[in-house]
Amino acid sequence: MTAVCEVAPRTAPAPQDATPTTLLPLPPMELRALVGPRDDEDFDNPTGAPIYPHLPESAYRFVFDFGCGCGRLARRLIQQRPRPKRYVGIDPHRGMIDWANRHLAPAAPGFEFHHHDVYSPGYAPTNRLRLADHFPADDGCVSLFIAHSVFTHLTLDQTLFYLSELARVLAPDGVAFTSWFFFDNASLPFWSEGPYALYADEKHFSAAVIYDRHWFIEAVRQQGLAVRETKPPQVPGHQWEVWLARRQPGDQDRFPLGPEGAEYVCGATWKPLPVTVPDDPGVIASIKTGSRRGQIPPPQTVRSGGVPPLFEPLAELARLREEIEIHRSARTPLWRRVLDRLRRQLTFSRV
Repeated sequence: MTAVCEVAPRTAPAPQDATPTTLLPLPPMELRALVGPRDDEDFDNPTGAPIYPHLPESAYRFVFDFGCGCGRLARRLIQQRPRPKRYVGIDPHRGMIDWANRHLAPAAPGFEFHHHDVYSPGYAPTNRLRLADHFPADDGCVSLFIAHSVFTHLTLDQTLFYLSELARVLAPDGVAFTSWFFFDNASLPFWSEGPYALYADEKHFSAAVIYDRHWFIEAVRQQGLAVRETKPPQVPGHQWEVWLARRQPGDQDRFPLGPEGAEYVCGATWKPLPVTVPDDPGVIASIKTGSRRGQIPPPQTVRSGGVPPLFEPLAELARLREEIEIHRSARTPLWRRVLDRLRRQLTFSRV
């Protein structure tokens, strides 16, 4: 079924020079702190130059900004000449979306900001208890997809789901800017199989997530995507820039594996290091030949039409929220709710 791409703005467009973009407000500092860069220059585009100069003008006909925050890129795109014909930005932080809708959307016909109501422990803890949701975009319509510092905060299951969504909405000639933290699982001899994602904070799983390079390229290929360009970080261990597009016959992924680019990954690398070699001949052979390298199983298949399930702590939190809502709707007295809760806890402690 062919999707109908709604590229034209949903409201009557004003002339490109009707809005004095120099008067566009800048986000308050408390919102900027949540997205990283805080300087005015990071939110401003006074020359009107394209934010990605190497892309053709046609790439800006429909921009989808996954994790738009308080409009760091959107504000620059509004100032850009020519301005994108349509822009959709989504973010789980309701406060930043509200700010963008009040201060940026009125100045730019065709620009929309939507609250992406999914849970994030440190960023959006009061959102609905679900780990992912479908993008508000038709199939095959997005000419430029942007995910700046987003996959660096998603779990492995979330990443698989959102890569599938990226592949769904991307136009045949579309391109996607993404950024990632990478490590090399196969360079760590004490892991025989996985893990392929490392989490930097045991309390907030979305604080920073680092992906195995082999796992990443298999996941990209599984979703029918190809790597068009890869830019290693200027600071080793920081974010890599990876440009994706729909995979075509004969595509070669421009993505370094093995020793190539290993000096830029987080932590352990493929580069030779002076080590004490163990006595076990089998272990020696494994280390010398790198027998595990490249033998990475393909990522699990994304559930068709579904989102990643809540893992146990979040599932328990969801049950408690549902229970609270039931009590509220039944107007159960507070003392009865407290008594019921204590009774359940005592029963559990006796088991």
